[in-house]
Formats: sequence, structure tokens, C-alpha cells
Amino acid sequence: MTTKAVAGLFLTLLAIGGRAQDFDADSVHYTPIPKQSKRPVKDSTERKLSYFFNVQTGALIGCGECGFGQDVSFSAATVHGVTLGKKLRLGAGIGFDAFQQWHAVPLFGSVSWDLFGDKNSNALFLQFNYGWARSAASRYLYYYQDNHGGRMITTQVGYRIKYHDLKISLGVGTKHQRITASYEYPTYYYDFRGTPLQGTSNVTTLTQNLNRLAVVMSIGWK
Repeated sequence: MTTKAVAGLFLTLLAIGGRAQDFDADSVHYTPIPKQSKRPVKDSTERKLSYFFNVQTGALIGCGECGFGQDVSFSAATVHGVTLGKKLRLGAGIGFDAFQQWHAVPLFGSVSWDLFGDKNSNALFLQFNYGWARSAASRYLYYYQDNHGGRMITTQVGYRIKYHDLKISLGVGTKHQRITASYEYPTYYYDFRGTPLQGTSNVTTLTQNLNRLAVVMSIGWK
């Protein structure tokens, strides 16, 4: 092999090696590994607004005329509403309260806040109800025909137990119910001949504030 042929072969090998080196340098590059975020991923399926309802029943303990001792009567209600976030509940309800001398049907708004726990766990909660009740006299005060009712205020602290979507709670609190009622009765007088004549009727109005200790158990959904 001549000197020129050897030189040509050497140059050809150098050219091939250079192209291979350039190819390797271009094809191999560093790809950084993305860092994983330490922030918890929010579950997009969890709703911030959800519906709930419950049915409540319990006892009202107190006295109208305390000289005759304490009395225990019946109370019931149902509340329907929405849960905002995990702790706040807003709703509206209707109930029935049986006092010794009166019956009341309250319509009310309700707000509840979980002090410990939330809607996804057992919880200790505070509840406040405010509304108005239509009242009716019992058989002891049957002559009060015009019953105006009055405002109703209840406060409650309770503990709620969660079992899947079922919620059971036991609470204790206070109930204030104002009763306003009136009755009208006629008056009579006699003319000079002794004939009875009916005069202007008199109206008597009665207002009572009924305050009771309330022990309530409720069962509901969500």
C-alpha cells in the first residue's frame, strides 16, 4: 500500500470518528426530573355545598306555674338545609311543641357550627334556631280563641355520630317560646224596663314566656 493510500485511509477514519462523536454529543442530553409538589392534592370530587336533613324528637322540661312542680312535655321538628364547607350548616325547619297549657307549631331558621370534627367525622356542635310559632290553647284554656303565637328561640350543644351518610346526634339546650292570645267576652246591661241589652264586648289579652330545658335526639342523612 502506498504512502498516499495510507494517508487517505487515516483521514477517512478521522472524519468518521468526528461525525460519530458529534452525533453522540447531540443525541445525549440531560433531562431534569420534575420535583413533586409537597402540597396535598385537593379532591375535585368533594363538594363544598351539600344537602342535609334530620328529624328531631325530645322532651321539654320546666314549669308554667312552678308552684305545681315541674312538667315534662313532648317536642318534635324536622330541619332541611345545606352544609357550607365542612363545618357550617344552614337550614329551615318546622316543629311541634306540646306545653302543659299550650301547643305551638314553630317555623324557624337554623344555623349550626361544628366546634370539633366536621361533616366527614363525629363532631361536637353548637346550634341556634330562631323563628315564630303559631299557638293553640289546650283544653284548660279553651276560651282563648284568638291565638297570635310568638317568637321562638332555641340553643343547643350536642354530639353527632357519623355512620356512612347517616348522622345520629344527642343534644341539650334551652327553648324560649312566647305565647300571645286573647279572648273576647260580651257585657250586658238593663234598661229601665229591666230588659237585658248587650253592650260593648271586652277583650282580655294574655302573654306568657315559656322557658324550658330541651333534651333532643335527632337522626338524619348527610
